[in-house]
Amino acid sequence: MEQYKKPEKHTIDISTWSRRDNFEFFRDFYNPNLGVTVRVDVRHAYSAAKAKGVSFFLSYFYAILSAVNEIQEFRYRFDRDGNVVLYDRIDGLAPIRVEEKDNFAEMVFPYAEDFDTFCQTAQKVISLAASVDPYELAEGMTDYNVVQVSALPKLDFTSFCNTQRDRRGNDYPLIVIGKMGEDKTMPISITVHHGFVDGDHISRFFELLRNKLDQL
Repeated sequence: MEQYKKPEKHTIDISTWSRRDNFEFFRDFYNPNLGVTVRVDVRHAYSAAKAKGVSFFLSYFYAILSAVNEIQEFRYRFDRDGNVVLYDRIDGLAPIRVEEKDNFAEMVFPYAEDFDTFCQTAQKVISLAASVDPYELAEGMTDYNVVQVSALPKLDFTSFCNTQRDRRGNDYPLIVIGKMGEDKTMPISITVHHGFVDGDHISRFFELLRNKLDQL
C-alpha cells in the first residue's frame, strides 16, 4: 500500500472570516460541540451492496465521506498551533475489529471520489489492522483532517454522547452508526464543533447523505 498522503490545508484569516462571530462566540465554551441523531433510510444502499457483493460498511462509509467533503464547514479544523485551517480533503478514521487480539485498531481511510477506488484502498487498510498498535495512527495525528466513523451494528439508539479530547472540544466530526432495523433504517449520530458547523450544515449533510446512499 502506498504511503498515506495528507491533503493540503489553508490557514484561515479569522479577522476576515465569514464565520468569525460564530467561532469567537463558541470557542471558549466548556463544551463547544453539538450533536443530533437521525434515522436514515438505507434500503437502496443495503440492497445495492448485496447485489454487487461489496461491503455495506464501506458503502455507507463512502457516502458519509462524500457528503462531508462537499460541505466546506465540515472541513475546518485546528492545526497544532491552534490556527483555524481548511483542508482540501477529509478522510475517514474508523475502529476496525481485530478478532485475534479481541481489540480494535484505529485506521485512516483515504477518501477517493471514485467508489471502487475507495473500496480497494479501504480493503488494504483493513488488512493492516492486525499489524498495528490499536491507537498508533490516531495518537500520531496532530492535525485531524478526518471524520471519525464508528459502527455499533448491534445497538439501536435514539441519541449518543461522545467523548471530548479537551476543553477545546473535538474539532473533527464524530459519527456513530447504529443497528439497522427491519424497516431498513439506521440511527446515525453526528457531533460537530459549533464554531465551525451550524444546524443548517448538519441538515444539508443528511440531505446529501440520503442522496448519495440512494445513488450507490
